[in-house]
Amino acid sequence: MPYRRLPNTDASRIKALKLALQKGENLPPRDKPYSQSSLQNITKILPQYEALIRHQKEALKAQTSKSNEYSNLFKKARNYVSHFIQVMNLAIIRGDLRKEARSFFGFEEDVKKLPIFRNEQDVIKWGEIVLQGEPERIANGGNPMTNPTIGIVKVHYEKFIEAYRHQKTLQDNYIRYTKQVADFRPEVDKVILQLWNEIEASFEPNDEVMRRNKCREFGVVYFFRRNEEIPDNENVDDKYRVNRVMDKALKAKISQDLGVENKKEFSTELEYSEETETFHEEIVEDNHTVEGSELELDAEEKALISVEPEKPKKKEQKNQEEDNSAANFQYSLF
Repeated sequence: MPYRRLPNTDASRIKALKLALQKGENLPPRDKPYSQSSLQNITKILPQYEALIRHQKEALKAQTSKSNEYSNLFKKARNYVSHFIQVMNLAIIRGDLRKEARSFFGFEEDVKKLPIFRNEQDVIKWGEIVLQGEPERIANGGNPMTNPTIGIVKVHYEKFIEAYRHQKTLQDNYIRYTKQVADFRPEVDKVILQLWNEIEASFEPNDEVMRRNKCREFGVVYFFRRNEEIPDNENVDDKYRVNRVMDKALKAKISQDLGVENKKEFSTELEYSEETETFHEEIVEDNHTVEGSELELDAEEKALISVEPEKPKKKEQKNQEEDNSAANFQYSLF
């Protein structure tokens, strides 16, 4: 026997509610396969649910659209802060500055190593230290640093901080809407469960196949198990019949008999077509179905929603480490 499966994605939940509403809107109340209470629940909950999902997607779009710009500002600020410290160390090596200058930036006088900038917090920490330490050093009789000057460092650092706060706000908005959608799903599932129970109960006098066919028209989803025999009068697509067969030889023969191309298998759902009055497969790849509070995203979108910028490629990271090692080696020679 096939089993009924409740929707497990936001898109399938909305489709189930809309299909039941559309199929029943032109029917008189006594002919609707669900109660007036369920109808009121659908009309109340569907607009709220769609609005929450729309806000969630808009928040994600706003966040990802600024991701590249934010990443560039982060890299720029990181380079300027790092270069300022490197130039200070080189000036000490040349004798233009005394080694006591390092103490204004939180370093011990004989420490020549550069700090490592792994993430935004490192840039924020050392940016604040540099912006506070340089004016103090100048006030104590030191010559201003050049190439880069502290003014240029401050400009790029403040641009990064502004972008960082904006990106955090966008991320918080997305997290808030995602939580609201997740909190709303149990209420939607409760409405769908009551709706499908009433639909199945209204068609119960019919035989099993006729009952399932009628229920499918109002959005109820049924799945046949692998190798389970599907009745000829079951209102399902031929491709779905083929995908239920496990034996490859038998599947190839059935595909040939039905004229269905035997392609890579996916998990499938049945979608009702009003034009043909039949159900056909709706292909749903499992790795695009996200349970819980997550939105259905691909790998690229998931990588973009984080506030943290993209990690440098291995080659770039290796070059950066070599540059730091060479600079540190130079310092150690003196």
